[in-house]
Amino acid sequence: MTLLSLIHSSKYFPLMFTWKIVSDPIYNYVTFNKEVEEPVVNSILLQRLRYILQLQTAHLVYPGAMHSRFQHSLGVMHLSGIVAQDYTDKIIALYGESALEGFPARSLVEATRLAGLLHDVGHAAFGHAFEEMVLWRSGKIPPELSNHERIGVRLIEQLLEDTLLKLEKIHDFPHLTEILLELLREREPGSKILNVYRWIIKDSLYPTDIVDFLKRDSYYTGASEYGYIHHERLYINTYPLEARDNYILVLDRTAWGEFREYMVAKAGMYEHVYYHSVNRAFDRVLNDILAKMESTYNLSERVTMISTGNPYPYLELTDVFMYKLMMDHALYANDDIGRLCRTIMIDRKPPYRRVGREYILYASKGLTYLKELLKLMFDQMYRQRVQNLILEEVVSAVKDKNIGYEDVWIDILDISPVSKSVLIPDGSGKRPYIRLYLGKKSGREITLDREVDLLEEGLPLMVIFRAYIAREKYDVELEPIISKALESSIESTLGLTRREYDEALKTLFQHMDSIEHKSMTM
Repeated sequence: MTLLSLIHSSKYFPLMFTWKIVSDPIYNYVTFNKEVEEPVVNSILLQRLRYILQLQTAHLVYPGAMHSRFQHSLGVMHLSGIVAQDYTDKIIALYGESALEGFPARSLVEATRLAGLLHDVGHAAFGHAFEEMVLWRSGKIPPELSNHERIGVRLIEQLLEDTLLKLEKIHDFPHLTEILLELLREREPGSKILNVYRWIIKDSLYPTDIVDFLKRDSYYTGASEYGYIHHERLYINTYPLEARDNYILVLDRTAWGEFREYMVAKAGMYEHVYYHSVNRAFDRVLNDILAKMESTYNLSERVTMISTGNPYPYLELTDVFMYKLMMDHALYANDDIGRLCRTIMIDRKPPYRRVGREYILYASKGLTYLKELLKLMFDQMYRQRVQNLILEEVVSAVKDKNIGYEDVWIDILDISPVSKSVLIPDGSGKRPYIRLYLGKKSGREITLDREVDLLEEGLPLMVIFRAYIAREKYDVELEPIISKALESSIESTLGLTRREYDEALKTLFQHMDSIEHKSMTM
């Protein structure tokens, strides 16, 4: 049975529903129904996402990366619907329809599709860059609007909730709106069954949001080597297992290899695409532009107006809107904003250029490395102190080249294939324990085999250190000098040596030599 026939003949949708088909380069086709989903697709909340790029400045490095958050949202809806149907079938087969806690199966599936469609509607221009510079750093945003997820829920309540309530009544989807909002809110649902459907979109190890953007972003950037994620095998082999007062998601052990490939692919996309060194330099320029435009164009005020019941000034904040402002500054202004805008819009030469090798701190090198890596990830004061100490030593190494502190930038990036909230969920300082449940299904029985501690299994955690220098001060002779200074400063600042790693290798090879010597004398 083809994907389209599976959706169209699904017992979770009325037979009279009409389906529209959209061509998609990732899944070949994406469908949405005209009765419930098309009014949402055609709403201002979704249509404005056509004008927000998925990867903010990545198109300056990867010209093909012009895909939008609208495309991504359709993809997440598509994937979420398939997984929701599959999980619903499994839950009913394993535990009976009563396990759905009174929620109709069709409402759970449809709400999950809509949650996938609407999960990004709270984003403003430049996505996470806007979130960092305006929502977090301006100091003017109330807590209830302090991230795109909270804003998204508020926008849905203001602009879509009445429409959704009417549609659920007309087309007989009881609790549809209630389920949708529970899946999208930050707090976990009170119902244990709703947690299963929430995990489909977010808060699990391989949610549809992440799977879609990895596959989609790798396709449009041309980095297809990181997009070979066998998501079908992951989802088909995942089973909701009732465990005491909650469910857990159990992955059949036959798909363990696909899960590890997914972890490596995600880490690779962050290292080589999202954190590409030139892309990071452009992101720094974009952050400076947003900081300077914040007061001139009342960016934070547009956010706070949502609380007064007027979301439309915020909805104007798309990439198209901001690029128009930036082009005006680039062409006609001689101030700091004009100079920065010309850097992105015309010259495409960020003021900082990476110099020297990058230094990567791998968790796999031993417990000492893992300890420092986790401190850098979670302790911002420690991270800032390390950054300052490295900066001092790097600048000292090139002071005879007429290079000062204002000419050097040290960039520290952490990469984890799981979110920080999963890594240490409650910030309690307890030992991180990232669980993957592996098991085996036989008939209608699921046997839990083991809980895998992904840190012990070699989760590809890493911290990347890079040095940048003012473009006008760059000289190829600086490359080996800064490479050496960066490495020595990191190791001295963090108290790292290769001793632990080298001793382990030495002991191993001494043992191997001993075995070889004995075998030769026998």
